[in-house]
Amino acid sequence: MGIEVKNISFRIDDTQILRDVSLKGESGMLGLIGPNGAGKTTLLRVISGYIKPDEGQVLLDNMPISQIDIKTRAQKMALVPQNYALDYDFTVLEVVLMGRNPHKKSFESDTPEDIALARDCINRAGIGQLESRSIMGLSGGEWQRMIIARALTQQSSILLLDEPVSNLDIKHQVGILNTVRELVTGHGLLCVCVLHDLNLAYHYCDSIALMKQGGMFATGAPRAVVTKDTLESVYETEINLLHTGEDTFILPVMKG
Repeated sequence: MGIEVKNISFRIDDTQILRDVSLKGESGMLGLIGPNGAGKTTLLRVISGYIKPDEGQVLLDNMPISQIDIKTRAQKMALVPQNYALDYDFTVLEVVLMGRNPHKKSFESDTPEDIALARDCINRAGIGQLESRSIMGLSGGEWQRMIIARALTQQSSILLLDEPVSNLDIKHQVGILNTVRELVTGHGLLCVCVLHDLNLAYHYCDSIALMKQGGMFATGAPRAVVTKDTLESVYETEINLLHTGEDTFILPVMKG
C-alpha cells in the first residue's frame, strides 16, 4: 500500500495554493514541514480525496483516488484533521468506535472485538481514564488524543495526521508520536504527518518533505533536508543546528 502524488496543482480563485507538487510514500513516517501558508494542510486534504486538485492526480496503491469509493478509501486511509467538530453529547468510547464504521454495513452493531480494539486504542492515546466521559467536557489536548484514538481504531494502512500534537504537552506529544512510530515500524504502515515542530519532525520521521509557497522545496532523509542553509532559505530566519553526540537540535537565533 502506498501513495503517489503526481504534479498536483490547486488554486482558490486567483490564489495558487499548490503548484506542481509530486511526492511518494510507501511505508514509514513522512513529515510535511514548512512555514505557515506553505500548503501542507491543503496537500494532506488532496491526498485524502477531500479536495479535488485542478491538475495532477493522487494514486492510492497505483489507482487514482478519484476512482475509489469513499468507504473503500476510508478503509485504507485514516485522516486526523486539525479541527474536528461534533455537535452531539457522545462519550469518548462512542466517538472512538466510529473508527470502525468504514468496516461495517449500515446499522451494524459494534462487536465485542470492536469495543476491545477501541479501548486498546484509547489506552494507547493515553486517555483510558476518559472512556466514559462526555466529549463536551474535554480539553483541547484530550479531544486531540481522542480523535487520534479513533483513527487508530480505523485500522487503516495509511495515517494522515495534520498537526496531531499541536495541542498537547511534551509528555503526550512524545507519547502519541511513539505510538505512531510503533505502528509504522511494527506493522509497515505509512504515516504522512504535518508537523510544525522541526525537532519532532527531525527525530521521529524517516523522511521529510519541506514545502515553500505551495511547492516542494526539498525531500529526503532528515539529515539531508534539515540543514542550516535550507531552513534559513525557507523560513527566512536565522537558524542554529546544535549537535550533541548523535542528537541534533534546531533552534532559531534569538536576539535582543
